[in-house]
Amino acid sequence: MRRYTPLLLVLAVPLLFIVAVQQEQRRNEHRLGEIASEIAGRNVDVHCPGLLARLADVSAHAGTVFFDEQGRPASFTDLDEETCSELERFAEGKTGQGEDEQVARALHVLAHESSHLAGVRDEAAADCYGLQRTAFVAERLGADPAEAQRLARLALAERAITAPADYRSSECHDGGALDLDPDSPVWP
Repeated sequence: MRRYTPLLLVLAVPLLFIVAVQQEQRRNEHRLGEIASEIAGRNVDVHCPGLLARLADVSAHAGTVFFDEQGRPASFTDLDEETCSELERFAEGKTGQGEDEQVARALHVLAHESSHLAGVRDEAAADCYGLQRTAFVAERLGADPAEAQRLARLALAERAITAPADYRSSECHDGGALDLDPDSPVWP
């Protein structure tokens, strides 16, 4: 048995590391799934890429929700590694001032994909609803209301520059047809 001890140690250390990473990923997915479920109005899941998928991730999309032939959304969203990692770091208080734009983008991605999970197929509507729910996501991940609103405004400013044409709507403004709370002067 003694001759196998070094081999067992060599195998055990990486295995323990993998198990620890997977547990942390599951905690993050659960946390994000609870927030997505609140927005979607139903129980949904958030999937983040595992160790092997992170190495092979070549998707151009920060998040994805699939719809079936009848237009019903799946019960989960797939988020890319950058979005999942940024949200996890934010929830754990490990992001700094220089990372505000990345954090705001990740918060918006979760809110946007959650809008799809609620049944919104149209990209412009999902983007607009996501912008309005970015502060909610930030608060649920631990931000105070002022910080959450600041991050939502950052996401709004970033989307004004980066959103493709099919993700934009002339009705996405305070009092517009896509305003989720037309009686509130707060925007987004």
